[in-house]
Amino acid sequence: MSRLVKKNVKQEIRYLLWASVYQISFMKKGDYHIVNETVDYAKKEYGTYVAGFINAVLRKFIRESDEFSKMRDSRCEIRDLPLAYSFPEWLTKRWLERYGKENAVRLFEFLNKTPEFSIRVDINRMSRDEAAEELEAKGIRTRKGPYSEYALYVDRLMPVFKTTLFKKGLIRIQDEASQLVGLSIQPEKGDIILDACAGLGTKTLHIQERSHDAFVFAMDNEFKRLQSISRDTDRLLGDALHNPFKKESIDIVLIDAPCSSLGIIRKHPEIKWRRHEKDIIDFGNYQLELLDSLWDNLKTNGHMVYSVCSFEPEETLQVIERFKNKRAFVLENPLPFLFNKEYFLSLPYETEMDGFFIARLKKI
Repeated sequence: MSRLVKKNVKQEIRYLLWASVYQISFMKKGDYHIVNETVDYAKKEYGTYVAGFINAVLRKFIRESDEFSKMRDSRCEIRDLPLAYSFPEWLTKRWLERYGKENAVRLFEFLNKTPEFSIRVDINRMSRDEAAEELEAKGIRTRKGPYSEYALYVDRLMPVFKTTLFKKGLIRIQDEASQLVGLSIQPEKGDIILDACAGLGTKTLHIQERSHDAFVFAMDNEFKRLQSISRDTDRLLGDALHNPFKKESIDIVLIDAPCSSLGIIRKHPEIKWRRHEKDIIDFGNYQLELLDSLWDNLKTNGHMVYSVCSFEPEETLQVIERFKNKRAFVLENPLPFLFNKEYFLSLPYETEMDGFFIARLKKI
């Protein structure tokens, strides 16, 4: 917006301009309709002078739209990338240094796409094919996820909420990358499993669906989040940094840790403007504390699964490397489709999923 407006404007006018620019850029409605509707509204609410100002700004944006498009080609100067792809300068610089210009641009482009949404099918109660067939009959197009046997991608999300499948809990909204966390648990009969940062319990429920002969506990430090978890689940209000469990009492601990969430920018674009580089370092330190605080509760030969919806080194591999200096463990292949891998890292432009990291640590 600073490219179009050189003077300070009132907050409500700035919001109106943002909304209009978004509609012109991403909605199918004609540009002239958007401008006329916005100007008419501004004239009624703020007067003729403000309406004229808004009209001038929006028409200038439309005239320059070709210039914005030209910025997004292979000849785009590095200094123009933050503006061309609408990312903060610190994050643009960070990813350019790590991935190089070509892959960084691929990442920017993917994260700016309209997000796809996937659902998780409870395959204990119906097959993925059966779920797809019922959704297709409702006019919802689907495709199978390539990594998770539970995943179906849908072309529209709102109609899914109205289906009987959703109302009966046969399907749930969950990104395919997030579903892979449940697959990495690999429970055995009689295991005691703790989801230590359960949140709303999406992953907890998936673990339960896969762990009929195990005991699953969901812990979180916020009561409101725990309330959303099924009453059939053993829920515990507690702090993972000061947990109430005995030493050597748990077979599998899942730490789906709080993180920068930069891996889910496609679904939550506001994240890139809320985060700062220091946040990534702070999250990494906190994540290391979580691993260390729960390690003594884990049985020898037990497993800890660590996951974050981020692909930043300070929150992923560096956390594991720092933890090696404190505790004894070996990294095991977390997912059956990986070959000789010690962790799973989803780079969005490669996997076409959310950015995600999963590691499976065996206590020795």
